[in-house]
Amino acid sequence: MRPPCLRPSAASFPSVVAFLIFTSSNAVGVLAQEVSKQTNATAQKAAAYSIDDLGLLPPIADDVTVSLNRDGTVAYWSKTAGTIHATMWQRGHATAIDAVPGFPNTIAHAINRRGDIAGWMNSSGNPVDSLSTTQGFVLGDGHVRTVSGLGGRDSRVNGLNDSGLAVGAADTATGARHALAFSGAGITDLGTLPAGMASAAYAVNDTGVIVGSADVDGRAEHAVSWVNGKIVDLGTLPNGSASSARAINDRGQIVGFSDSPDGIHAFLYARGAMRDLGTLGNDPSEASGINNRVEIVGASNVTGSKRHAFLWRRGRMIDLNGSLPKGSEWTLLDAFSINDRGQIACSASRKGEGIHLLLLTPR
Repeated sequence: MRPPCLRPSAASFPSVVAFLIFTSSNAVGVLAQEVSKQTNATAQKAAAYSIDDLGLLPPIADDVTVSLNRDGTVAYWSKTAGTIHATMWQRGHATAIDAVPGFPNTIAHAINRRGDIAGWMNSSGNPVDSLSTTQGFVLGDGHVRTVSGLGGRDSRVNGLNDSGLAVGAADTATGARHALAFSGAGITDLGTLPAGMASAAYAVNDTGVIVGSADVDGRAEHAVSWVNGKIVDLGTLPNGSASSARAINDRGQIVGFSDSPDGIHAFLYARGAMRDLGTLGNDPSEASGINNRVEIVGASNVTGSKRHAFLWRRGRMIDLNGSLPKGSEWTLLDAFSINDRGQIACSASRKGEGIHLLLLTPR
């Protein structure tokens, strides 16, 4: 389940100045406070990002994402001569991954600290051809390992941790879609909720906790986690009916999106409770990444049709476009991933050009 809009969509913070009559000693204190507020505001404005443009990001589908590891290496996809290649960007240099014979298109979804990459590839010249065969893969130590699946035709890998545990989803022999885990010991079917039929895993942390979604009744999906092989229903926001978990940090804090009476909103799940992170003014909003400092990134509509990237921290969601260097012509559309250094992988647009992938690095 995804919000009903494409990936590639502001909170304003009004200041109120009260004019009061003080004695001269109190006036000095008030002036000092105002100077302090102005200094803090200037500091916040100056806390911008430098930008690395990684080039055009070809449109694939709503459920594909870009991954960033703690060293600032980015796993994504690029297009050459009509073919989509899994690509790794590191310190200003992009390296396309050679296609596996029989699978001309490769899409990278995840990267770990060692630089291993995981994702999926398909057997058609069209990367979104529904009649083609898709296979998950993990690339490490120069070798590609194919994740053959769970007995059905298709498989995908969506997440990868530093120990090399990969997670995703695959068709079973009966045609159902189940979450999977893949390691050196082989493939594990993670199963479904008791009354459900399907599931998918999207991310795994370094302690081995896996998150994703599973249907509860053959229809509505809930965010779920797998802890020690057991599936846990994380529920929804209050009075919601559907949700999905998309990322987890090493502290076990989970983010994603859920519907609610106010629309589809990003959430943070921690200590057994799901918190509504709100929007940048309009629905929907979705959280896609979280680091160990509990900084969360994603996207939210700012109007009925415009979508912007956000950063949530210390209880506040901000539009990342307000943190770009002065004179920037970019509009940040979606924030995919954030590492512990505060670097963020974003999609962005600029007049007269297609969608680009940017890496934001705090100054």
